[in-house]
Amino acid sequence: MYVSLGVIYSIILVSLSIIFYGVYQVYYAPASLFRQDFSGPDGVEEYFEEKVVNVVVLGLHNRNEDNTFGEIYYVDTILVVSINFDQNSLALLAIPRDSYVPIAHSEENDRIRQSYSYGYAQSSADRHDDGLRFAIDTVSLLLDGVDLHHYIAMDIQGLKQLIDSLGGVYYTVEKPMIGYTAQESLEAGPQLLDGQGYLNYLTYREPDARDDLNRMKRQKALLLATFDYYQKMGLFNYIIPTYTAYREHVHTDLNFNQVAALALFASERLEADAIFDYSLQGEYFTTDGGKSYLLKIDEKIKNELLNMLTGGRGT
Repeated sequence: MYVSLGVIYSIILVSLSIIFYGVYQVYYAPASLFRQDFSGPDGVEEYFEEKVVNVVVLGLHNRNEDNTFGEIYYVDTILVVSINFDQNSLALLAIPRDSYVPIAHSEENDRIRQSYSYGYAQSSADRHDDGLRFAIDTVSLLLDGVDLHHYIAMDIQGLKQLIDSLGGVYYTVEKPMIGYTAQESLEAGPQLLDGQGYLNYLTYREPDARDDLNRMKRQKALLLATFDYYQKMGLFNYIIPTYTAYREHVHTDLNFNQVAALALFASERLEADAIFDYSLQGEYFTTDGGKSYLLKIDEKIKNELLNMLTGGRGT
């Protein structure tokens, strides 16, 4: 009898220890969940080991109404989020979707938004996984091989449902945005954006084909406002159950503890003035008589931004 009770108590003690250690990691030491072996000739990776984690965030969009995984996507939003756990800061690097770049694993140059389609078309196994791999590797290639430690890809319908489930986002729309239908349009002024309104703002593009840089600025402004609003309203506490409910729209290599760590980091440790946003810049050009525009990335600006990211600084 005493032996059985002793075994039971031991099991309970070990279980509680594991649980409390897991909570400690998630809440007090989120960087510990991201440790990995960066044994290589480049010292940059060693610096990332415990202080900085780079996550590439892809917003996926197709032209089908159901917009489900397994179909070919355009990569409409590309962000590299550099999280510094040591400085409690975050840097956002936005990449214009019209950027004309070498496509990874191919001999082609094309808009970076097309990178997913190359992997999808060439795949002999899982088309969606290969599409994401081509897109992520193309971003890494553009950024001169900077380590992208993790990725998060979300389709447009998943984002719409996520925003609706959290009650929308209060935001001041700068000017009227006229879409193809009334449902796709927005009035100017302060308002509570539901999921559809949120998507309308994110995807709105001026008639000028060269509007991608301005569109990207608007997207980042809305994302920063979303962070500020959710933090003030305490909505980050609902990210985890909401994420669990809509995981079919999210593709990521982050495990559950890492997602929880990031949510708690955003809720408890990250201040709005510790978020720094940057964008790749360039000049538009055309190769088909002005019918479509491509963006040639400014290499000098790119290298300056990469120096900041690889140095783990947000200034």
